Amino acid sequence: MLTCVGVGVALVHVTAPGLKIDGVTVMLLAVAVVPWLGDLVRSIDVPGLGRIEFREMQRQLDAVQRTADAALLGDGPQGGAGDGRAAWDAVRELAAEYTKVRDELPPSAARTHRMDQIFARLVRATQRVREFDAKTPLCSQDAGLRLAAYARLYALPEPELLGTLVDVVTAEPLAFNQYWGLRVIGRNVEEMGAEHVPLGVVRRLEEFRSRMPHDSDRGQLADRVLTEFGGG
Repeated sequence: MLTCVGVGVALVHVTAPGLKIDGVTVMLLAVAVVPWLGDLVRSIDVPGLGRIEFREMQRQLDAVQRTADAALLGDGPQGGAGDGRAAWDAVRELAAEYTKVRDELPPSAARTHRMDQIFARLVRATQRVREFDAKTPLCSQDAGLRLAAYARLYALPEPELLGTLVDVVTAEPLAFNQYWGLRVIGRNVEEMGAEHVPLGVVRRLEEFRSRMPHDSDRGQLADRVLTEFGGG
């Protein structure tokens, strides 16, 4: 099933108007062939992405799929409904739905999948709010609103909020929120440029990484961000 998804997304990526064959396409094709090549080839060099280890990729397929699910749903602030009460109501409803799913379903792959779907819908919904003050929900005590802020910043990075974002994410009590928050940090660092990130922000990320289990998905995400600064 995952192989079909990888091939299908790669084909869409190539055939859609305005798109071209690039590192993303190659990565998706690599995902598609991992089940067959993983035992034969250890790695592949992808233009623009560097060397990808097949065995490591195989352990991270779920994370890749989760990211793709969210990224491919974004349509920009001009898509769908405009800003206003209706757009904000949609965001709040999704935030409430996320909280309900967390509270009512036991921890499981099924619950994580449901929450991933909600995050992907938040990526789209938050972009429809043109005047989105991300800092307010980012600092909210409501986990659903924090997730909405992560979704907005995942789609439309705001490097000026990086310091606040790192403070919130490194103190985030919910693993699911923290997972996506770390991905948002990575996107904002790329947007800002690692050389422009204050040293204090880097140090907070390093301290956070030191508290995470070595083989955890969130620890690995922190490693990826720190690699941008020559650390990790």
